Amino acid sequence: MRLFIFILFSVSLGFQSTINSEAQNTIEADRFVVSLEKRIPSDPDTGAFVIVNEIQEWYCKETAIIICDMWDQHWCKGASERVAEMAPFMNNVITTARNRGILIVHAPSQCMDYYKNHPARKLGQKYKSKKAKNLISNNLLDSEKYAFWPVDQKDGGCDDDPQCKQGQPWTKQTVMLEISDRDAISDSGIEIAGLFEARGIRNVILMGVHENMCIIGRSFGLRNMVRLGLNVVLMRDLTDTMYNSTQWPVVSHFTGNSLMTEYIEKYVCPTMLSCDFTGQRQFRFKEDDRPVIAFIIAENEYRANQTLPEFAHELLLTKGVSCEFALGKPVYTGEGIHNIENLKILTDADLAVIQVRRRALPSPGMALLRQYVSSGKPVLGLRTASHAFALNKPLPATGSQASAGKGKDIYSLEQWPEFDRDILGGNYQDHYGALKTGINYSVVPGMESHPLFKGINTDDFTGPVAPLYSLYKNRPLRSPDVQVLLTGKIPDKPDEPVLWINNRRNGKTIYTSMGHWEDWNMEQFRKIMFNAVDYLFNNGN
Repeated sequence: MRLFIFILFSVSLGFQSTINSEAQNTIEADRFVVSLEKRIPSDPDTGAFVIVNEIQEWYCKETAIIICDMWDQHWCKGASERVAEMAPFMNNVITTARNRGILIVHAPSQCMDYYKNHPARKLGQKYKSKKAKNLISNNLLDSEKYAFWPVDQKDGGCDDDPQCKQGQPWTKQTVMLEISDRDAISDSGIEIAGLFEARGIRNVILMGVHENMCIIGRSFGLRNMVRLGLNVVLMRDLTDTMYNSTQWPVVSHFTGNSLMTEYIEKYVCPTMLSCDFTGQRQFRFKEDDRPVIAFIIAENEYRANQTLPEFAHELLLTKGVSCEFALGKPVYTGEGIHNIENLKILTDADLAVIQVRRRALPSPGMALLRQYVSSGKPVLGLRTASHAFALNKPLPATGSQASAGKGKDIYSLEQWPEFDRDILGGNYQDHYGALKTGINYSVVPGMESHPLFKGINTDDFTGPVAPLYSLYKNRPLRSPDVQVLLTGKIPDKPDEPVLWINNRRNGKTIYTSMGHWEDWNMEQFRKIMFNAVDYLFNNGN
């Protein structure tokens, strides 16, 4: 079997192909590629974070998966039900991983007596790490010392009504997770660390329950694996949080889970998705009926990888949505600039928010984008979306810039220059730059009561004078179905449309040429963006 390396989909098809070369099989079968999502401190803005994607190639023999506290029964009925729902998907992941030679560690805490005669338990207790004895701690990581915990869990986090009586009813791991004799069983960080040292394990994936308690805090949890210097990752779609939605911040249980994942990506470690192993859609709880917003971000000028995640965070708290990210490199140079990771989120998305600048896409990714648009689902485009998939120079016919992928998974790159005209309804023709005055924004007469301006004072609406702040040239708009809502004016130049709705044949698009990081500091712009989400989710009502 040969590993397909499918960069765009985070190697989602990686375990399914045969090859003729035994030598090549030896090389590639030992490796796989993961797509990691993390949030790092912003250089220009103290206290802010940017969301980034990192592609890593791992050796199977240097990788382990720890399954945390997937018990046969939890004291909380809702928690038990979610474990049972998650377990079959998790078993698919660990079966695939085990077959690739990845070590599986089952860690159902306080259940070791049940497995005392199991070969996997004997392997789990074979080693003890002297290093771990000195490093394992219940304390916060240094990176967390000034962090704000995202959910109130003081009541235990049970989301049932009435709340379940707390206790320890578990006796073993759920039987829906297969335990092989090749696996290990342990609930001790010292034992697990010793096994990892003996096996040369460098990469560790944690899955299971619960993010805000055992996943992060056990002796084998995220914090302690980080302390041990391991390359640790949370599989974010195969986990849960103990959070009662009646407690602060009073959001749904699943939004509480999303907020906890954000915290981990900022302060503890990166995350990944199960589709890196399975090639299937990411896991989603059946009761998680939140609308899904897919944020597609790949630009290097306007800090979209900071401003849009901040926008998404506020949407989580106020609109009851789920936010997913497909990320490209923020820089516009070098190898891999045309890879936008995780575009598969478009399959389940209810709204696509796009701020991309001059990228081509590998053909499977472009197909996903075209499929989403043709389905009639809404699009919200910001600033560089007008030239998102149109390069300003010819794509080379050969070389690394002409294709993306690795091995047989080499895909030609595609542009979509008509995206501006056909989907956004625009006519981007460069911009007026180096402005000495702010842009004066005006509501088109008769549009003052439009839903996008709900709660907005538009009488004094002037953009700042800031680096890279410019007025896009879009006159004349090319679609007959465009409804212009806002224009921008600078001295001695004709006014330009800056906000409009394109009533596509089978869907709606809202586009604005605003989207500079300074725009997000303006109350009017922020309200327009929140109103735009409401408008598109409500089909223009």
